[in-house]
Amino acid sequence: MDTTKSLPPSTANFWMNLLALAFFFATMFIFHKTFPQTTFVQLTMACLLTTAIPLWFYDFLYLRVHQRPSTGLAQKPGKVDRHRLVVKLIGLYGTFLIILIVYHLILGYHISIHAPFYNSFFYFLNFTAPWIMILSFIYFREVDRRQKDPYDEYWHMGCLLTGRFQNVRMLFIKEHARVWFIKAFFTPFMFAMLVDRVEYLLAFDWKHQSSFFIPLYNYLLTLFYTIYILYGVLGYILTCRLLDTHIRSTEPTFLGWVVCLVCYQPFYSHFGIGLLNYDDHLNWYHWFAFFPGFYYLCGALIIFLSLVYCLATVAIGYRMSNLTFRGIITSGPYRFTKHPAYLSKVASWWLISLPFLSVEGVGIAFHHTLNLSLITFIYYLRARTEENNLSNYSEYVQYANGIKEQGLFRFITKHFPALQYSEEKCKRWKSVVWFKSKNFTLTKS
Repeated sequence: MDTTKSLPPSTANFWMNLLALAFFFATMFIFHKTFPQTTFVQLTMACLLTTAIPLWFYDFLYLRVHQRPSTGLAQKPGKVDRHRLVVKLIGLYGTFLIILIVYHLILGYHISIHAPFYNSFFYFLNFTAPWIMILSFIYFREVDRRQKDPYDEYWHMGCLLTGRFQNVRMLFIKEHARVWFIKAFFTPFMFAMLVDRVEYLLAFDWKHQSSFFIPLYNYLLTLFYTIYILYGVLGYILTCRLLDTHIRSTEPTFLGWVVCLVCYQPFYSHFGIGLLNYDDHLNWYHWFAFFPGFYYLCGALIIFLSLVYCLATVAIGYRMSNLTFRGIITSGPYRFTKHPAYLSKVASWWLISLPFLSVEGVGIAFHHTLNLSLITFIYYLRARTEENNLSNYSEYVQYANGIKEQGLFRFITKHFPALQYSEEKCKRWKSVVWFKSKNFTLTKS
């Protein structure tokens, strides 16, 4: 059955995103071999650049994404409104300053030999800061001339910082704060993780392995996760209207934020899903070590599920980001189900840990199974809260209804109504998009 029927076009090209990975890994291996003195941070930065360049050319020159109606940009630029531009730049640079102050106040974000995890990110930030300042001025000038409604969140933030409170709408300030919290929180974490994964992949020693399958299994899972992190970093860095990768809306509900953040450090360990232990440090390869058939079957299934998770990220490309909507994705694994990343990730965890098996007895096995079931429910809530926000967009409603009728799991969801998509149910959770379109007219001055 052709599952692309009735599905809207995808904002990202799956095959182009896949091709860009070739540039990433070619840069990684060739540069490391040719310039061995290059640090892993510098190497990672080079890899990011060579991955982004073909995507920029394809999107901007071939697809001409800047002409899409979703960008909110006019075909012909208008005159420069210097006063408005200055206000918006104050909003942008003021936001940068607030983020840097917050980083300074939180000890974990300092450059330190004792807690070096974020050192790589701050090296990256120090190197790119001058370019960010220069290019952001050029970008804001060009975008402001083309915006159909230029009085955006940056303008409201600039009005707030300059004391023009009568022009400020707190709805837009809250949206601005959410957008930049997402960027400021996830970008350092993802970048630092990417540097670590690049180092691991290049340093992996195939020669001194006692077996072949487990090293291959470990390497592939790390490789797939590296691809997820790669597009995560690009997604948080490259948010701009000219590429149609801007954030159209953020998750507006407290529940949506909670179920997302508990899956990431530092929330993960302190009051997140990291507290829900679901194994006794024995994985599938321990339980099936003497059963070759189950051993290789289980390992292959985990690799397959991890590949699906990776390809779901590839389909999103540099529109990847948590807690936001940046355009509908209907290619790759998203042609078959709405949440391939969550489904494959959680399913792989069940196979990896086999929580219902424990050397400590039935009671502990039940406890582990209950904990992983709770984590699964948290990811179910993540999917549901995302759908509530995305349902403000007609293209997502069309996509979700198409998957409901033609998706891979349509026969299962028909027997479990709670799993079925319902536009009416989703729209009960009114998002910022709804409030903007129905209740607000911007004050212009």
